[in-house]
Amino acid sequence: MTNLVMIPAFGCDERLYAEIAPLLPSNVLISTVICDGDSMARCVEQVLAQAPLKFVVLGTSFGGRVALEATLAAPDRVQGLVVIGSSPGPVADQVAGLRRSERLRAGEAVQVATEMGDRIAHMDGPNGPAARQAFIDMCATLGPEALTRQSDALAKRSDLWQRLGEIACPALMLWGVHDKYSPAAEGLRMSAAIPNGRYVELADCGHFPTLEYPDETAAAIDHWMEDVGLSPKL
Repeated sequence: MTNLVMIPAFGCDERLYAEIAPLLPSNVLISTVICDGDSMARCVEQVLAQAPLKFVVLGTSFGGRVALEATLAAPDRVQGLVVIGSSPGPVADQVAGLRRSERLRAGEAVQVATEMGDRIAHMDGPNGPAARQAFIDMCATLGPEALTRQSDALAKRSDLWQRLGEIACPALMLWGVHDKYSPAAEGLRMSAAIPNGRYVELADCGHFPTLEYPDETAAAIDHWMEDVGLSPKL
């Protein structure tokens, strides 16, 4: 049995992975950890407190960054890493990140979620509009307080590029070609910097492959896990 811990993106919950979960092999035991610490370190603590002793960790966007940091923090526990649309670099514009947190504290959660939703998915793709709405709905469920803490954590993230060589476990970088939040080139660069890294990209896809192309996303993860020995065929 392989334990797969999934960490959703900013504002998201287990619905981000609802469509791919049934498509993964039955010998993969899936759990979701929704991180809402106000720093990456606190989010990593949440993951390690809730995860099994040994596990594969998968995260999207904000969750991908947490997954990366958890892998670096507990290399003896993490057996494999999947990062979807998340760069190891520092925050590109901290002022903008802090401003987002201020807006959330000021009661603008709906506006912030809608603005972000407009860039989340590749709207010309078959599931783009549905993925956008799903993100907005999940943000409403999570609520402004948790959104604000997640925003704070994102605004304070540091540069981890130089540490990628420390990751010894197999790692998959999975990207949508049209990702407007984290360019696909970042995923390719990450895969080259991690000793056992691999890169897969999906055409006509934005920031949320699990919602925009669930079949292809699940197939890519399944193939990778089998290929690196994390999920032997039953």
